[in-house]
Amino acid sequence: MISACGITILPFLHGRAAFGMEVRRVCMERRFDCLAVDLPAHFEPFLPEAVESLPEVRAIVVREGGASPLYYLPIDPCDGAIEAVRQSFFVHSPFVCVGYPVCMKRSPLPALPDDHAIGSVGIDAWNAMCLQALSAFAPDGADELHARYMASRLAQLRESFGSVLAVIHLRRVARTLFHLKNGSRTETLPSAPPLHDMSVYPVNPDHLYFCLGELPFVTGKYERERYDPLSPPFDPVTSVKDLFRETRDEHFVDHLCGMHLSPVRIQAALTFLRNLTVRDCRLMPSLFDIVQAAAGVGGNAYGCAILKAARYYPFFSPESGAGVLDVGIGRIRTPDCERSQEAVNLLRDHEFVWRRVALHPEPSNARAERYRYRWNDSGICSHIPEDIVIERFNDTVRHRALRSLAEDRAVTEKFSTSVKDGIDIRDTLRFWHTGDIFVRELPPSRGRVDMVVIVFDDGHDELYPLHTTWYAEHPDESTLMFYSTDPFDNLVGPGIARCRYGGLALLYPPRPVPDIFQIPVDYDSPTLAARLTLGAMMFSRERLVAYVAQRRPAAFLNNLARRYGKHLVWVPMGSFSHETVQRLRQFHILNGKNVRSWASRFIGE
Repeated sequence: MISACGITILPFLHGRAAFGMEVRRVCMERRFDCLAVDLPAHFEPFLPEAVESLPEVRAIVVREGGASPLYYLPIDPCDGAIEAVRQSFFVHSPFVCVGYPVCMKRSPLPALPDDHAIGSVGIDAWNAMCLQALSAFAPDGADELHARYMASRLAQLRESFGSVLAVIHLRRVARTLFHLKNGSRTETLPSAPPLHDMSVYPVNPDHLYFCLGELPFVTGKYERERYDPLSPPFDPVTSVKDLFRETRDEHFVDHLCGMHLSPVRIQAALTFLRNLTVRDCRLMPSLFDIVQAAAGVGGNAYGCAILKAARYYPFFSPESGAGVLDVGIGRIRTPDCERSQEAVNLLRDHEFVWRRVALHPEPSNARAERYRYRWNDSGICSHIPEDIVIERFNDTVRHRALRSLAEDRAVTEKFSTSVKDGIDIRDTLRFWHTGDIFVRELPPSRGRVDMVVIVFDDGHDELYPLHTTWYAEHPDESTLMFYSTDPFDNLVGPGIARCRYGGLALLYPPRPVPDIFQIPVDYDSPTLAARLTLGAMMFSRERLVAYVAQRRPAAFLNNLARRYGKHLVWVPMGSFSHETVQRLRQFHILNGKNVRSWASRFIGE
């Protein structure tokens, strides 16, 4: 804060939550008789109604003298000037708009230190750095005229009120102080041109990103903190972390999508985001960097979900949905006009530009229906990157099953001359009082595993209507038998269907086998998992069959295994990470090998 000529001046930048919190803190700690706000004076009659509508975001649209472009003032909850108006209601002190009563388009500000540094260096030191950076920035004539007018209005307020808090934009602080200390006066107040169609509209919630200074998601967090006295202090960095975590929790729990991101991957995304932000010489990330980090770690679906969640603002009145203001970059469309018009955001300090991000959103219902009609049932194939992943997992399971059998037959004995296959820590600690060391001897593995059964879900057969077998395309690929969700329930691209395994069996080396789900069984109410396991035992040439599931094989499966001369080797599903299991469950069916050329653009991983 700056004290000059009996007036407390608080510099700020538009749309930043750090300055809104600073204005709130100052108004709570000190009592002021009047709050002077750096906004055009002719907005003053319309501000009380618009600010009282918060947390619903509205905008005041004005056309001056029939001129083009339009000007609009969004009621941004994070903005320092809007916060000063809100605080005037809470502390029962009048507010006065001291800005020049003519709207003008200002030149964008140069690069300034990131306002996130205020929490570390303090707002006074940060203001000093910014004023030094702006000293080389030549102000235009509009800012000079604005500063002279504000100095005159502040001098008048100082004579009428005992204590005045002036919330002044950082670009005009130095010149306003200069004119205020030198006693500059304006002989007559400039007369504003006649105002036409000055109206207040609610802003389209889908377009809030284009008129708010912070992300709509962060702004929503800021507003929730205001109304919850027990909530921790608002922190934009924590809000960005919440964006990644809440998006993961809310958008990736349904059975069709199946994406699961562990805390480790969320942390990897945040680390990636930090690196992108530092590369751009900032402390707080932009929406572009946030989406890039999310898509880089979680894939196309997670990037799209993050983009949608970051633009979501929770406070919106459904009653005002018919007459909303559509906002874009440099253009708006009012409810009474069919075409968009050029417009200037009076709370925009820096230039706003379009940037292209390589994401493919989920198709609409109409587009998915077109994908369905173009589907050719005579040709399907798999997605090669997913084939590689499942084959690697198959190899891991087969080795783990053999190792599990060897460990079950391990022999423990006292150490004499050789440590054999390693020290047995459990028995060594159990007989620690004797001073003996026990070692283990693992017998050589006997037999091989050519069939692996993986049961993801054994209790919801109605969710998995697709029962089929895929034959290997080359000798290094397994024959795949599985049951899964309906591919036509989730068409994500032209000729691309996303499914989830309920269970699958992999036969390696590959060879043709009949449809195991059509084989008649001699026990009641067979489940899909039981049919899959039975077919695997029938067509396995080896005695050992690896069985991956949450629970051990049921008694009747063990009885069937003995009948066929097989042995089910249980590999607990819990021995693999939950994230790995969920990623394996999701796969894609392609409508022909030619679809592989563009599938990665829609699948994203």
